[in-house]
Amino acid sequence: MNASAAPDRAPRWGALAYSQFRLYWAAQIFRVLGLQFRIFALPWLVSVELDKSPIWLSAVALAASLPTILLSVPAGLLADRVNDQKLIVYSNGAYAVLAMILPFLIFADLANIWIVIAWALLTGIVSALGNPALNSMMPRLIDMRVMPSAVALNSMVWSSMRIVGPAAAGMLLAWIGTGQAFFVTAVGIGIATGLMAKLHPRPRALAGHGAPGDGLWSGVQYIAHEPLFLATIGLSFFTSVFGSSYQFLLPVFADDILNVGAQGFGLMEAAAGVGSVLGTIAIVRVGSGPYAGRIMIASAAVFGLLIAAFAASRAMPLSLSLLFLSGLVSAMYLNIGMTTLQVKVPDELRGRVMGVWSMTWFLASVGSLPAGLLAEWLGAAWSVALGGLSVTAFGLVIFALTPELRRLDTTRPEATSLAVD
Repeated sequence: MNASAAPDRAPRWGALAYSQFRLYWAAQIFRVLGLQFRIFALPWLVSVELDKSPIWLSAVALAASLPTILLSVPAGLLADRVNDQKLIVYSNGAYAVLAMILPFLIFADLANIWIVIAWALLTGIVSALGNPALNSMMPRLIDMRVMPSAVALNSMVWSSMRIVGPAAAGMLLAWIGTGQAFFVTAVGIGIATGLMAKLHPRPRALAGHGAPGDGLWSGVQYIAHEPLFLATIGLSFFTSVFGSSYQFLLPVFADDILNVGAQGFGLMEAAAGVGSVLGTIAIVRVGSGPYAGRIMIASAAVFGLLIAAFAASRAMPLSLSLLFLSGLVSAMYLNIGMTTLQVKVPDELRGRVMGVWSMTWFLASVGSLPAGLLAEWLGAAWSVALGGLSVTAFGLVIFALTPELRRLDTTRPEATSLAVD
């Protein structure tokens, strides 16, 4: 993105100095709160209330994520060609409607495993259409000098809601029932949809069909020819598939291994969330420094070791501590990766590159399928441990093979001339 000159000093409050970002951030808070209730309640519904084995947990997770994996590249092209704000509003509105349907099915005792899989598939489709647009629109709400702040604040929403959402959902599950958690999902995303509709992002020239570099796979080709982006997204892909799939087996750890029930499940999710919040705060300082690439690789490698240690733990306090630390280091490498993409990707390819990046958030569900099969064979603990150790090994390979990532310095993002308001 070519930009006019801007003052050297960024606003004191970073991205929050811009009213449009504050509205976007508020919408994200409501949206992610709703999604956290869904993320917590769905595996509990399958594992405990429907009494299904880990392989069914993996099947539901895959049904929710497969549409995003398949549609992210086309959705990224759509975000580059059409009004991305409208795309966000329509996709989130459809998700809110679908989220209102499932609790009624639960109350009517109609929510069998096949209905749950179908529901997960439909919500995955509408979510996939809006995810790249959420990231491609954000730079047009702020000055690019504050992009590290914007990425960190956005990540902070996910991190903090991993604390608030599971704790609240755990109480609802234990005291009232599963259906109420999905009502919260519908309300939260509905409010977010209304707030997103009020945004006024900077206008942009929409890519026309047939323009140079406007192909469906242009974003993938760009990533493939840029070692820095290939390593950054590759590292996120690998940690999602082999490391983060442990999240889908947490109900098994809570119910069968640690024997702590629904509230213990909520505490484990919350521990990772607290760590993620602190990791995000830390990366505001170190993530834009000259050692950003080395910190990113080291954080991913340590994340794998911590997940393997969690799998071996049989004491709840130790398990919570390890999940806390894993949340901290995962926030560090994810924030650095996202900042790198946002400040260095050409604006005309942003939607498609962000579409590829969006897949990384959902590939944990792909990893959950072999993880679930391995859990059936060796047990959940061995499955999670092997996944974590493979992440560490891959991080070491990336360190050895990608000097561009080792030398990554994010201290000089491009600036824009957007005024503080």
